[in-house]
Amino acid sequence: MYQYSESCNGFVTTLRGQTVTMTGKVVVRGEHVKRENLAKIIKTKGARFKNDLTGQISLLVHGDLTGQVVTNMKIQFSDKLLDVINQDRRQHHVCVVSSAGFSELLNGGTAKCLHDVVAERASAV
Repeated sequence: MYQYSESCNGFVTTLRGQTVTMTGKVVVRGEHVKRENLAKIIKTKGARFKNDLTGQISLLVHGDLTGQVVTNMKIQFSDKLLDVINQDRRQHHVCVVSSAGFSELLNGGTAKCLHDVVAERASAV
């Protein structure tokens, strides 16, 4: 099983100070929201939005990949999800939250970090 980094206890408690990217179609409060609108919302919560997964990213929002380009067909991973695993090799932890978790964060709640699920799925291949 994946071991969380010292900077992650398995939960994301705020967007403030995060550098966020997304993969797939992100649904907020039951509706698909375009990236440019999400970027504006993220900014109002004290976070930064980036399109690319770089060493600066601290949070990946994992949206619906149905009908999207996936790099690994066997596990249905996008490039960004695979990059999360590559960041691990560089000792850089990227928290992963679902659309539902992202909605919780937008509402001031807490989201479960799904990094362990991503890492376990990737290691099963």
